[in-house]
Amino acid sequence: MNRWLCGLAAGAMMTMSVIQAAEYFVDSQAGDDSNSGLSVTEPWQFVRRVNQAQLQPGDTVRFKAGTVWRESLTCRSGAEGRPVTYTSYGTGPKPALLASVDLCSRDAWVSDGGNIWRTREDTMTGSRPFPSFAPGDWGIYCDGDGLATLAAITNDQDEKVYSLRCLKNGERSTNIQLNYYGIELEPEQCIRYRFRAKATTPFTIKSITLMRAQHPWGNYGVLVNRATDITTEWQEHDVLFRTTITEPAADGRLSFFVGDAITEGNELSFVSLGAELVDYQSLGLTSDVGNLVLITKGQSEKIAGWKRWNRVSLKRQGDFFHDPSDRRLYVYSEQHPVDVYSQIEAAMKRVIVRFGKTAHAIVDGLTIAYTGAHGANGNGCRHGTIRNCDLVWIGGSHLYTRNDRPTRYGNGVEFWDGCENMTVEDNYFENIYDTAMTNQGRGDGSVRNMVWRNNKIFRCEQAYEIWFSNPEMHVDGLSFTGNECIDSGYGWGHVQRPNKNGCHLLAYKLACKITGIRYEHNIFNNARDAQIWFFNPRLAEVRINHNAYIQTCPVPRDAKLFRWLGVAKEGVTFDEYRKATGNDQDSSLD
Repeated sequence: MNRWLCGLAAGAMMTMSVIQAAEYFVDSQAGDDSNSGLSVTEPWQFVRRVNQAQLQPGDTVRFKAGTVWRESLTCRSGAEGRPVTYTSYGTGPKPALLASVDLCSRDAWVSDGGNIWRTREDTMTGSRPFPSFAPGDWGIYCDGDGLATLAAITNDQDEKVYSLRCLKNGERSTNIQLNYYGIELEPEQCIRYRFRAKATTPFTIKSITLMRAQHPWGNYGVLVNRATDITTEWQEHDVLFRTTITEPAADGRLSFFVGDAITEGNELSFVSLGAELVDYQSLGLTSDVGNLVLITKGQSEKIAGWKRWNRVSLKRQGDFFHDPSDRRLYVYSEQHPVDVYSQIEAAMKRVIVRFGKTAHAIVDGLTIAYTGAHGANGNGCRHGTIRNCDLVWIGGSHLYTRNDRPTRYGNGVEFWDGCENMTVEDNYFENIYDTAMTNQGRGDGSVRNMVWRNNKIFRCEQAYEIWFSNPEMHVDGLSFTGNECIDSGYGWGHVQRPNKNGCHLLAYKLACKITGIRYEHNIFNNARDAQIWFFNPRLAEVRINHNAYIQTCPVPRDAKLFRWLGVAKEGVTFDEYRKATGNDQDSSLD
């Protein structure tokens, strides 16, 4: 073949790859997941259909403007020059992805006495056999630091009793897995799985998943209910799943992830009792409620409920407590909640947009709101973009408790270890419990070419946060430029926080290597506690310049707005900060 023909063939192949890129449309109101999704007249309905689609480089998924989904989006990888794009079509408000339950209906609530109202109880009826999930052989899988053995005997009731002995626990739940394969599943099934168990030392199985049994991994269902506190005595437990698949699947897998829960030397004894199909009615409060986003009747401003940690602490209007053991929400209200509020959105602990380890994915023009966890996150993602999105009312769910002090989620956009060439631009962030944007992590490796630019941040606890605790991590190229940060520390979360760090730029531990971190050409307009707050001595190693600082106080030049490790706890003035660090020599303070 001569050069001209080779070039013609190559050009034809490139043209075919462009032609083959598809556009998919999603409409929560008029769509149907049995449609092709390839036109506005044949749209899909649910985000879960998007998540299960075998998207190819160059494909675009368009969500209809003015519509709402209460689901999470899992991004897929594209290729260089051919990203997978998630965006909108039509006119109207940006399509909204929410992680909340709408509780503004009278039948959602019952009186619990003393101005306490609770959500109605879940009900389960109509059990039917589910032979695909009959008692069968289970297997063990270990990776990372986890190491365990699995043995089985038959008892005198002709039941197979499995014994999982932990030789070494892991850092992650996935380091030790107890798996059952080959489950045949249908869309919209509700499955109740039962087992009997005991352990030599009590522990809780925190992570149970109904998922795809092979690569690419993905969830086939959501966990609706579980009772998995394992004691030293034989007890029967059950877990309840609702399938999220849109077509039948024969490769279902049930996994108990115990790597970070079971301790070394502990032995779990386990008898599988099979499963049944049930009819289940629930409000869907399946994970910790981090916030109630409320609108008082006759008003338009959104306000936050106050999360309490037990029922007896409910004392004032809007106080709430979520009991994960019975999936009920308790609220203090002097009248029926729907007589007081025109909006009651219960923001649950669920990340809304998951980049994971994808490469070449774009999220453009969506509203990401009402979650108790993070708006969007990624761990090892590369060459991706989040632009023109509204990330609002985020965070508040329980993360962990240390020294009897609960710590809560969450962040607007969080990129963990190993991310490279990610851009977050032209977005709007509002009322986020922690920080609007962050890079952080404990691992080694590198974080490179992170761009945070031209965003507007309003009433978040911080605008941008960074920390890396591993000396082997290298942060090489990170810029925070052209952003407008307003009233940091004046959002709903500040008054509820045990640690109040209302500032625009926050840095915790920076044990990593640093090359080329820049905060430039930003507007930092008013902060509650400090303009800049570094809990480390490395502020002078970061390039900060050409910024406009504004502080609402009698004499801004006398205000101690800059804090870092090595100066007085209350901080120093603008001029003292510039002299000590050499930063912001071409910046202003008004």
